[in-house]
Amino acid sequence: MELIQSLCMLAIFSDALVCRQLAMKNNTTTTTVPPANNINPLAPSRLQSIKNSYSEINLLSKTNASDFIFDFDKAVTGVSIGTGGRQVSATAANFPGLINHGIAMTIGYLGPCGINLPHAHPRATEINFSVDGDFQIGFFQENGASFIMNELHKNQVAVFPKGAIHFEQNLNCTPATFVAAFNSEDPGVLTISNSFFGSLPATIVGATLGGLNISTIEDIRIHLAQNPSIGIAECRKRCGL
Repeated sequence: MELIQSLCMLAIFSDALVCRQLAMKNNTTTTTVPPANNINPLAPSRLQSIKNSYSEINLLSKTNASDFIFDFDKAVTGVSIGTGGRQVSATAANFPGLINHGIAMTIGYLGPCGINLPHAHPRATEINFSVDGDFQIGFFQENGASFIMNELHKNQVAVFPKGAIHFEQNLNCTPATFVAAFNSEDPGVLTISNSFFGSLPATIVGATLGGLNISTIEDIRIHLAQNPSIGIAECRKRCGL
């Protein structure tokens, strides 16, 4: 009699367990993940989702293998082209693999006498490596500080402090390349001439320059160079440009 009761209780327990498993299966929501090739890897919503990850493992679950490779030769965003060359920047805005890692990089391909116009990075210190050229470089950090100028040659590095106004001028009649690394995934860039003349109200610019008239400021705005630009007159004359 006791054996029969035990077998009955076991059967009831087994049936209940099976029913519970079936119920859980029916309540499970199936999520369809669109193919990777249908997802824009640089869509702002996707980048923001990765950035908002609560842990590194959660971040990795939102990325693909291709998010951790950046091709400077094929980049279509983060690119600046001027009469003096071309620059390509890899930041968190166009390279998802950098998100939450606090680093970024720019490669400057300067033509003969090309210059990376005076600019500043408001959120990063820069270390700049000369790949194959000779550059005149300089930076100015704040009111009252001395202007620092040097020449940077192949296989040498220079540092530009966070927020300092700085530039790189190719001194040669042949193309030159530099690689700049930053301690921020979003270093930012402020090109001084374009921002001062192009972004501030003309009345403020005029007052700053001792009462320069508005029409003159408008003329200057028309002729502002796109970065990188052709550089100093001495180099242009020497190279026949």
